[in-house]
Amino acid sequence: MLQQLIQQAQPDWQRYIEHDFVKQLATGSLPADCFRHYLKQDYIYLFHYSRAFALAIFKAKDFAQMETPRKALDAICQEIQLHLNYCQEWGISEEEIFNTQESAACIAYTRYLLDCGANGGLAEIYAAITPCAVGYAEVGRYICDNYPRLPNNPYQTWIDTYASEDFQQVAKETADFLNQCCAHLNAEQLQNIQKIFTTATRLEIGFWQMGLDLSE
Repeated sequence: MLQQLIQQAQPDWQRYIEHDFVKQLATGSLPADCFRHYLKQDYIYLFHYSRAFALAIFKAKDFAQMETPRKALDAICQEIQLHLNYCQEWGISEEEIFNTQESAACIAYTRYLLDCGANGGLAEIYAAITPCAVGYAEVGRYICDNYPRLPNNPYQTWIDTYASEDFQQVAKETADFLNQCCAHLNAEQLQNIQKIFTTATRLEIGFWQMGLDLSE
């Protein structure tokens, strides 16, 4: 199911995975201000991303369905302090993060996630969520497979996070759950799932571009 969604989301999926923001991360040439802007907006994104998983828990029909989004939400909530610590390494204080105005690109993306969650079921929520988890895992692999590891790349920690076996497993679990949720959908419902997945992919492109453009 996932590969079909990715294939039918082309060329947007490739534009997402191979965006100039990603390529500049790989070569260490991304301006530091662009990365700092991205990090601050990513903190805001993670808050709303967490809310989408909370909606998935709410929409679950039994404890078994609840388990995957619950684990994901727990992981994000536990790791948010690590994100704040990483921001501090880049000279971004918690006060600065908390006072950051949410960008238009972040608003568009996160409210779309929440709209899918509010109006749909688990399949619709996970169709919107999956491009983030699976896409970042693929970005990590894309960089490692196509660019030499640079000894002084300031973004290597970020790259290593998403190329790691742990994150690759998170992405697989997300994709597997989406596949389960879509297993019994009819053709019309699957067409809507494709639309959601492709739209979320396009919004990911917009998020990268926001980082490059320093747009607010």
